[in-house]
Amino acid sequence: MNLRINIVTAMRALRRNKMRSMLTSIGIIIGISSVIAMIGIGSSAQIAVREKIFSYGANAVQVRLIHGKAAAISDLEKLRQYIPQIKYLTPNEYTSERRASTTHTYKQKKMNVRINFVDVDYFDIQKRSATSGRIFTKNEIEQYAKVVVIGARVRDELFVLEDPIGKQVWINNTTYTVIGVLDEKGEAISGEHFDELSIIPYTTGLRRFLNRTSFDNILAVPYNDKDLDLVTEMIKKYYIEKFSLIDNYDTYFRVSSSQDRMQIADDITNALSILLAGIASISLFVGGVGIMNIMLVSVTERTREIGIRMAIGAKKNDILLQFLLESIVLSSLGGIVGVFLGLMVYYIMTQIVQWPFVFSVGAIFISVFFAACVGIFFGYYPSKKAANLKPIDALRFE
Repeated sequence: MNLRINIVTAMRALRRNKMRSMLTSIGIIIGISSVIAMIGIGSSAQIAVREKIFSYGANAVQVRLIHGKAAAISDLEKLRQYIPQIKYLTPNEYTSERRASTTHTYKQKKMNVRINFVDVDYFDIQKRSATSGRIFTKNEIEQYAKVVVIGARVRDELFVLEDPIGKQVWINNTTYTVIGVLDEKGEAISGEHFDELSIIPYTTGLRRFLNRTSFDNILAVPYNDKDLDLVTEMIKKYYIEKFSLIDNYDTYFRVSSSQDRMQIADDITNALSILLAGIASISLFVGGVGIMNIMLVSVTERTREIGIRMAIGAKKNDILLQFLLESIVLSSLGGIVGVFLGLMVYYIMTQIVQWPFVFSVGAIFISVFFAACVGIFFGYYPSKKAANLKPIDALRFE
C-alpha cells in the first residue's frame, strides 16, 4: 500500500464512525482552543500592561527625592544644561500627601480630585492634549496663574451638560479658571484614574498648596530612547554632586525608568502566559488519552480486517501507518476546529475586558502541529499493537 491509499483508508474508517470520531476529537478541540485562547489573552495582557506602565510617560526617568532633599526651580534649567540629551523635563508634584485628593466645588456640586503640579512638558511626556480649551503656557507658569486643566470625569461630574471652559472652580478656598479638558485615558494598573484629576502650573501649586518653592518629584524624557540609561545615570550624578554625597546616595533619592517597570511587567506577564498555556495543555493530554483509548477499541474491532489485509500482502509498516494516520487525522481535524473555537473565545474575551486582539499566525501553526504530535504520540501504541498482530490469529478472531 502507498501513502495515498493509507490516507483514503484512514478517512473511510473515520467516516464509518462519525459520532465516535467527533466525540473523540472533543478533547483535542477543547485543549487546542484553550491553548489558543490562553496564549492570546497572555499577549493581550502584556500589551495592556505595557500601555499602563507608561502612566508617567513612555521612556521617562522618574526622580524622587527623599529624607529632606528637594529640587529647586532653578534645577530644571541646570539639568537641561548638564544633560543636553533631555527633551522633556517637568516637576510632578501632588496635593499635600502624594496622590491625596482635594475638594473641587462648582455651584452646588463637589468632587474630591487629585491635583498635579507640573510644567507644560508634562503633557508631551504623557502624550495628552486638551479636547476642548487649551493647556496652560510657560507665561502662566511664570506668573503663578490660577488656571486649571481638568480631566474628563471631573467635567462630567461637576459640569454635567455645561461647557466648563472659562468657568470658575473653588479649589482649596481659591477660585481657578478652567482653561481646558484633557482627552480621556482610562485607568492605570494601580487603580488610579487618569481622567479623575486636575492639572495646574507647578509654581502655583507649590506656593498655594505646599507653601514652598521646592519639589520632590521630577520626570525627564530623552530625545532618543537609546539615551534613557545615559540620562538616568547623569541625573544620579547631578544629584550626587548637588548634595555632595559620598556613599549611600540611594538613601536620599530614587531614580527609576519606565524600562525598569516594563521589564518587571514583561517578566510577570510572560510567566502568567506560560502558566496559563501549561494549564490549558492538560486538556490536550486528556484528549490524547481519549484518542489512544478509541484507537485501541478500533484495533480490537477491526482485528479480522487487519488479518485479511496481512493475508493479501499488507506489511507491518502498512498497518502501522494506516492506524497512525487515523490518529493523526483525528487529532489534526480536532486541532483545526480548536483553533477557530479558541480564536472566537479569545476575541469575545478581549471585547469584554477591552484589551487589544493579537492575531498570531505562529501560535496557530504551532497549535495544529502540536495537535498532530499528540495524534502521533498517543496513536503509536495502538498502531504498533495492530501491526504486531499475527495474520492467522487475526483471521481467527471473532
